[in-house]
Amino acid sequence: MTCFLVVHFLSWLLPNVFEPWNAQTVDQLFAFRSNSRSLTPAYDTTIVHVDLGDNSIKQLPNFYLNRSHYAQVVRNLGEMGVAAQIWDYVFPARSNREEDSLFINGTAFARNVYYGLAFELGAGPLPEEKTFPEIKEYLDQTKWNVKVEGDASDFYAASKALITFPELARAGAGLGYLSIRFDRDGVFRRVPLLVRYAGAFYPSFPFRCICDYLNVPPENIIVRPGKNVTLKNAKRPGGPPHDIVIPIDRNGNMIINYIGSWERMRHIDFATVLTLSDDRDEMETFSESIFKGSIAVVSQTSTGSSDVGPVPTDNNFPLSGLHANVLHTILAENFLTEFTDFQMLFVELLLLVTVLVFAFTLSSRGLRYGTALLLIGYLAGSALLFLYANVIVNIIRPSLMIVGSVFTIIAYRYINEEKEKESLRRSFEAYFPPSVVKRIMANPEMIYAAGQKKELTIMFSDIKSFTTYSSTMSPESIQKSLDEYFGAMVDIVFKYEGTVDKFIGDGLMVFYGDPEPQPDHALRCVKAAIEMQKKCRELKAKWEVEGKFPLKIRIGINTGPVVVGNMGSSRRLSYTVLGSDVNLTQRLEANAPVEGIMISARTYELVKDHVATRLLEPIIVKGLDQPIPVYEVIVDAATPA
Repeated sequence: MTCFLVVHFLSWLLPNVFEPWNAQTVDQLFAFRSNSRSLTPAYDTTIVHVDLGDNSIKQLPNFYLNRSHYAQVVRNLGEMGVAAQIWDYVFPARSNREEDSLFINGTAFARNVYYGLAFELGAGPLPEEKTFPEIKEYLDQTKWNVKVEGDASDFYAASKALITFPELARAGAGLGYLSIRFDRDGVFRRVPLLVRYAGAFYPSFPFRCICDYLNVPPENIIVRPGKNVTLKNAKRPGGPPHDIVIPIDRNGNMIINYIGSWERMRHIDFATVLTLSDDRDEMETFSESIFKGSIAVVSQTSTGSSDVGPVPTDNNFPLSGLHANVLHTILAENFLTEFTDFQMLFVELLLLVTVLVFAFTLSSRGLRYGTALLLIGYLAGSALLFLYANVIVNIIRPSLMIVGSVFTIIAYRYINEEKEKESLRRSFEAYFPPSVVKRIMANPEMIYAAGQKKELTIMFSDIKSFTTYSSTMSPESIQKSLDEYFGAMVDIVFKYEGTVDKFIGDGLMVFYGDPEPQPDHALRCVKAAIEMQKKCRELKAKWEVEGKFPLKIRIGINTGPVVVGNMGSSRRLSYTVLGSDVNLTQRLEANAPVEGIMISARTYELVKDHVATRLLEPIIVKGLDQPIPVYEVIVDAATPA
């Protein structure tokens, strides 16, 4: 949940980072689709580009065309039965009377010619400004009275109108604004279909053309800001009437569903159309095969033209192609829709719940694999929605939530595991030598395995008459003395890599041969016992000087088969050894000579060649009917390695 809130907060705080990042990710889907024959949307050949490009410049005797040339192209297109001509130009002023007259007459002949006007688009309230009377008069006469259901105050506010001069505009079918706004990263992905100017609505260049082509007057247009624009009873030539519903955002933008690269659309050279009037048969051929009933988009596309910009499929796309793609999107009714904020919230919460389920049910490794599959699944689902359902979802924000959530959970687990390991390590250090602790931490299965039966060597030690002495000592003195004694004994045990099983009052239980296998476990144990006795004699001399009791211990050692492992309950486990040979060791310790070491016959067999011993009288121990042979290790004669 924290990652969910953090990512949402960051996306709200840094829209200039998150929005372009997500949009550029979706652009990759556009690019992928445009490079795939099976996925690229079908091209409606109703739309034809007439390009004043490099080829036309090479064909024309004079690069500097005047309006008489434009007039001839307008007339030729009109004679070939073009359903609509949209000229990606603004002709703001008159130039030459004769040329203007030809241009106006050619436009009037064709009747269905659209020219451009320009606005400066902004947000907020409509600005108050003074315009030229003829511009104001024309705009007042051509405003659109559409039906608005909802609040359109977020539609772009237009100002600083620049129109094609009125005589030419009135000769044609009308004007549409060419102004478009790029996204935060400078890429053209959407176009506002309508803008507000002087209290009225005005259509974009392609929207005005397509509404006329579909025979939809302004009064048949219903605008629902943030939802859609409905063209009531839209009818293609020769087709049945039906409503076309165009999804828009709160600013009135329609997402342009680019059909691919610039080359994918049909293109005819401007020079070819211009010279068709010289060959009527060729004009007839072009009319029947290409232009009759088409929508011709006329524009400047020569090298060095400034009217280019980045789109999802191309970084240098002639912007007249935007108008063609808008026309194509509406004609094909192949609209792109975006998940609403509420829909994305639902998706993100669903992903978050899935990650939480993984977190509670899977190990860290399983969590990584599970969320990796979840992320891949979400990315694949997003791609499929775009490619096959024309639906755009936010890809980056949920992906960051998934990655951030997993990182946070794994980091939290890692920190907790490290704390647990540190606590476990400290616990182990009290019972195992440092070298064994390192191996256990690297391979915890060494001690977490179930109980196993092994031959080990067990040692019990006990302080003679400690109970009697302790009755005269303060608790602080008892604790201090035992700390010093046990500290010295455990150091010796660890020196020979023994395991401290437990402390029993003033007694100590140790075993050798586990968790690390030790073939010489009996010898290690005996050598440790010899050093312990010698150390106790040093402590006795020291304590007597300090006025403490004379320290003397007994040690019993036995080797035999025992069960070793974690024993106890689910609430408390102890790594210990169990078996009759453990009990026998304790009996040996009870019968051992003071300041001596008593070992069993089995231990004797394993160490007799390495330490000095002597045979003692057999002893009778509880639970056994026959006396058992025992030996004493001669402490002073031994020289442990």
